Amino acid sequence: MNVRRSLVVVASLATLAAGVPAYAYVSSDEASEAETVAAAAPSKSAYVLKVGKGPAGGALGGMAKSLKTSSVTALLNDKAGNRKGTRKGACATKAAAPKQGDWFCFNSGDTKTAQWYPQGVTGTSDAQADESWGKGNKALLVSWYDNRKDGYHKSARVTFVNLKNNTYRHALLVWPYKNATGKTTYEPVGTHGTDKGIHAGGLAWYGNRLYVADTNTGIRVFDMRQIFDLGKSKNGSTKKPSWIGLHGKTYYGYGYRYVMPQVASYVPNTRSGKPCTGTGTPNHSWLSIDRAGKDKLITGEFCTGGAGRVAAFPIGSKGGSDLVMDTKGRANPSYVVNLPVTNVQGGVGTRGNWWFTRNVPKSEKPLEPGTVRNRGQLVSAKYAGGKFTILSRPTISYGPEDLSCYRGTHQVWTVAEHPEKRQTKNGKWQGRVLYGMPAKQCR
Repeated sequence: MNVRRSLVVVASLATLAAGVPAYAYVSSDEASEAETVAAAAPSKSAYVLKVGKGPAGGALGGMAKSLKTSSVTALLNDKAGNRKGTRKGACATKAAAPKQGDWFCFNSGDTKTAQWYPQGVTGTSDAQADESWGKGNKALLVSWYDNRKDGYHKSARVTFVNLKNNTYRHALLVWPYKNATGKTTYEPVGTHGTDKGIHAGGLAWYGNRLYVADTNTGIRVFDMRQIFDLGKSKNGSTKKPSWIGLHGKTYYGYGYRYVMPQVASYVPNTRSGKPCTGTGTPNHSWLSIDRAGKDKLITGEFCTGGAGRVAAFPIGSKGGSDLVMDTKGRANPSYVVNLPVTNVQGGVGTRGNWWFTRNVPKSEKPLEPGTVRNRGQLVSAKYAGGKFTILSRPTISYGPEDLSCYRGTHQVWTVAEHPEKRQTKNGKWQGRVLYGMPAKQCR
C-alpha cells in the first residue's frame, strides 16, 4: 500500500455523522462548478474497537529483566553504527518527488533493497505538542514490511530518522512470549504459526505510544519506553543474522541492535460483512494523528473500488497516550466518513483541511494537465457542510504511502516505496525517498 496545500473555510468533521456526506470533484485547482455526488453516511458501529490480544505480562517483564532498555533519545543520538542518510541525494529525482519541499535519502542498501518496503510515516510533530523529543530532537519514523517470499521472515521494522544530523537506525518489531521451558523469548511480530508478518501500512506516534496498522487484524501498540538494546546487553548479540529470540543464554534480533516488543492491540469489537463495502468491518490500512482541538488517531481504508472510509478516535485517555474508552471498555469513533477517492494509501486532516496520497489506477484517465499515469497523486480536499471538495490532485512520486503532518514546518511527509531501479519498458528511473511537501494549512 500507501500532501497537501489549499484554502477555504470549513467546519469540524465531528459534525458529519449527523449528515449525508457528499463529494465535490474538481478537475483543476479551482473549486468552482464542482460536481456533487451524494453518499450515505457510513455506520460508526463497524469501527468500534476493543482491547485485543497482548503478550503475557511475564514475557514483557522478562525482556525488561534480561535486556538493557534504551530511550528514544539514546537511539536517535547513538553514533555507533548509525546509518547515514542525506538531504541532497539523487533518490528524490529518481523517485520523481516534487521539487518543492524537503526530502531524505536512505543509504544505498536501504534505497535499493527489494526485501524491505517502506510504508508508514510519523514523527515528533505527532508525538508531542512542542514537536520535539528529549533535548530538541526532531525525528521522523518510517515502518517497513519484509517482502521476502522464502526463508526466515522478519515481518516489520521501524526506522528512527534524526533530522538534525541525517542519521537513522532500524528497530525490529517483535512479539514476546514464554517458551516451552518458561523462559522469555520473542519472534517477529505477526509471525506466530503460519502467519507471514504484517504489512505495517500505517504508523502514528503519540506520547509514549507507537500505533502500527495491521490491515485486517486491527491496530498494534508499542511503547516508546520499551525498546531494548541488544548491543549493550550482556546477554544480547547483534551477530547471527538468521537468529531471532533466545538461543541458549543469548538474545538475537536478526543482526539488528534494537528490538521493540508489542505491548497491546486494538481489534474490532465485532466482525460482520467485508471491508471496502461501506458497512463491513474495515481494514486499518493507514494511520495519522490530528492535533487540532481534541487529539485524535485517524485510521483509513485502502480500497481499489468505492466505499473506502476514514475514522477518528479520541486519544489521550486520562492524560496518557491510549485511546479513550467507554465504561464497557470500547473505543468509539467520533466520526466515520466515506473517502473522496479510491486507492488511498495515506491521509491526514486538521481543521477541515485534508490531504490524501493515492496510487493512480492504470485504467483511470488523467484528470488534470500534467497528470502522469502510474505515478501517485496528492489529493488536497476540504470537508465542510457534509461534503468533501477536492481542490487539487497534482502528480507526485511513484508509490506514495502513509502521510504525516509536520506542523512547525507546514509540510506533509510521505515515503515513496519502490526500490531504486531503472524501468525496463521506458528506461526511466523509479526510486525510494522520504519527502515532505509544502502544506500551508498543516499547522
